Amino acid sequence: MKLDHVGDVCPALLLQLGPQERALVPVDHVRYRDPSVRVDRVKVTFPNPAGRWPPNLTRYFESLDGPGTATVSSGMVGEIRIMTLAAGQSILLHHAALLAHEAGMGFGLVVLSVYQLPGEQNPRYLECAQLTGPGTYAIQTFGNALTFELKAGEWLRTAPHALLAITPGVGVRLNVWGGMPNFPPSHFFPLLDVGGPGTVMVHSGEFIFEGPRE
Repeated sequence: MKLDHVGDVCPALLLQLGPQERALVPVDHVRYRDPSVRVDRVKVTFPNPAGRWPPNLTRYFESLDGPGTATVSSGMVGEIRIMTLAAGQSILLHHAALLAHEAGMGFGLVVLSVYQLPGEQNPRYLECAQLTGPGTYAIQTFGNALTFELKAGEWLRTAPHALLAITPGVGVRLNVWGGMPNFPPSHFFPLLDVGGPGTVMVHSGEFIFEGPRE
């Protein structure tokens, strides 16, 4: 399978699929496909990383089966990055950034942190999708992306919605800031510290993290 990005302001991902090759893309992201490309729905089931009921969660993807070409787009303005994982190698990324991945790759969810803002009854979940190789995948940022290679003991502070991807093993610390006397009583916000060793990607846009759905 070959992946390439096309377009400029609002780019799309071009997939070139050979016979027997399959890619999975988020539902409703397919913009064009050759008549020879077959489209179906795939249900992926995995353990609930929050440890709550139900014990298993599901996500749905559209499968594209070659031969033929297809284009996929999130409709966002930002960069498209095409990356490859070796066998057993993993990446944790915001699920909204995922454009496509080879069907043979592992997929699941990981909860990086659980926190609660003062005055709220329900906790919030800092959740990432986890892809495991071998295989090729594509992500799209909302805006521009920066990549940091952190050494052991090095830390980076960012807003949670700016987090794009991290490699497993990167340390995560989330703290809630705000309140009196320097802020209005109702203004609280989380800040995320990520620490090496490992790779951290952030972007200039804002993705909203969703907690594990029931």
